[in-house]
Amino acid sequence: MKYFTHLLFILIIITLWLIHPVKILAAKKFIPKTPSQNTKTNTVRSSVSIPSKVKYRPNKRGILLLFTNFNNLDSVSYSFTYTSNGLSQGAGGVIRKDNNPTSERELLFGTCSSGVCTYHQNIRSATLLLTAKYDNGKTSTKRYRIKSYL
Repeated sequence: MKYFTHLLFILIIITLWLIHPVKILAAKKFIPKTPSQNTKTNTVRSSVSIPSKVKYRPNKRGILLLFTNFNNLDSVSYSFTYTSNGLSQGAGGVIRKDNNPTSERELLFGTCSSGVCTYHQNIRSATLLLTAKYDNGKTSTKRYRIKSYL
């Protein structure tokens, strides 16, 4: 009887081991991605290459755009787009070295005329797309998705 109890115990252990095998954890080998050798492009892939900062205005009725460093940049074009009550809205422009590139730009969710501003409501799908052109002829893009509180 004792022999039968030991044999039953061993069979239970083996069965449990087969049902719940030990997991073997191993890290995958990191293989860096290389661009295709057949494609030639002047676009810089890294979005961190445009030294910009974007933040909300204190009243959340617009955004503030600032370039922290304009070295090696020829110009940066921007496209600020959103929908308001189902209608496409936005603003765009180009910032160059000769028009004070490191000053803060204000982009509103609305329009201003003669010092009177009208702000849009029900803002959706707001984005800011920056496209930088470098002194060496290369370009880079950076996209911001902007959450609206209006």
